[in-house]
Amino acid sequence: MPAAPAAPVVAAPRPALGEVTLQNTTPPGATPPASVDFDRLQDSLHARLAQSGLFAPPDAGAPGAVVRVRADVAVDGAEVEDKGVARAAVRLRFDTRPSDAPGAIDEDLAGEGEQVYPIHARPGTPKARGAKAHPAARAAQASPSADEKRALFERLALRVAGDLIDNFAAREKLSAAPESAIRAALRADGGELQEQAIRIAGERKLHDEVPALLDLLDNPNESVRDAALGALIQIGDRRAVSALTKSRSLHDRREMRKIIEAIATLGGDEALDYLSFVAATHDDEEIRALAAAAKQRLERHQQASADKR
Repeated sequence: MPAAPAAPVVAAPRPALGEVTLQNTTPPGATPPASVDFDRLQDSLHARLAQSGLFAPPDAGAPGAVVRVRADVAVDGAEVEDKGVARAAVRLRFDTRPSDAPGAIDEDLAGEGEQVYPIHARPGTPKARGAKAHPAARAAQASPSADEKRALFERLALRVAGDLIDNFAAREKLSAAPESAIRAALRADGGELQEQAIRIAGERKLHDEVPALLDLLDNPNESVRDAALGALIQIGDRRAVSALTKSRSLHDRREMRKIIEAIATLGGDEALDYLSFVAATHDDEEIRALAAAAKQRLERHQQASADKR
C-alpha cells in the first residue's frame, strides 16, 4: 500500500512591518572619507524590508502583530595614495509585539562588508606632475566626487543589510517548504540555510533524510555536526550510534561529552556496549565517570520500558 503523502506545512500568519529606526553607531574616532545621509539610508532600509516577503501587508497579517526593526549602522573608511576603502557594519534587531503572536520574529542579525575604490590625483597637483600614473589610473575617469563617495558608502551599508535580510527570509521560507526543498538545502555547501534545513529535518522527523544527516556528522564545521546530531536525536534513529562511535575521536574531551550524551539518549544494545567500553577503558577519569553515569541511566530506562510491556 503506497505511503500517504506528507501533510502540507501551513505557514503561520505573518506580522506586519512596524517602525524601522536606524542608529548611527560609527565609533567617535572613525573618520569615513564621506558623510552618510542616515535618514535617507533609513528610508531605503524600510523599503528593502517591506519587499522582503517577511511581513504581511498592513492590516492583513496576524491581528495586531507588528514587528519593529532597529538597525545599527557603522561606517568607516580610509584613503591611502591611489586607493580608498569603504567599510560598513550592520546589526538588525527584530522585535515583535505581542511577542507570542503567530509568526513572531525575534532575531538579532549582524554582518559587515567593505568595498575598495580608486583615487586619482587631480591634474596640476605635485603628485600628478612628479609621479608616473598607474595604467589603471590613466584609464579611469576622475576620482569619485563627494556625492559619489557618499552614495558608495550608503549602497555598501544597504547591501550588507540586504544580504542579512535575504538570508533570514530564505531561512524563514524554508520553515514552511516541502520536503524536497529541505532535502536540497541539506545538501547545500554549508551556510545558515543548511543548518536551518538540518533543524527542520529533526523537527519534522524526516526519516528519509537520515543518510544525509549521518554524512554530516563528519562535517568539518562543528555547528553543522552538532545540528545534525541534534536532528538525529529528535528523529530517534539508532543508526547514529554506530556512526558516532566511528566518526569522533576518543581523545577529544569536548566531542566525547557530546557522544556520550547522544548515545545514551538514542539507546539500544549497541549504545550500552559502547558506554560500557568507554567507562571501563578510557584514559580520562572524567570521561569514564560520564560514560558510567550515562550507562546507568540507559539501563534504568531500558528496565522501565521492559516493565511496561
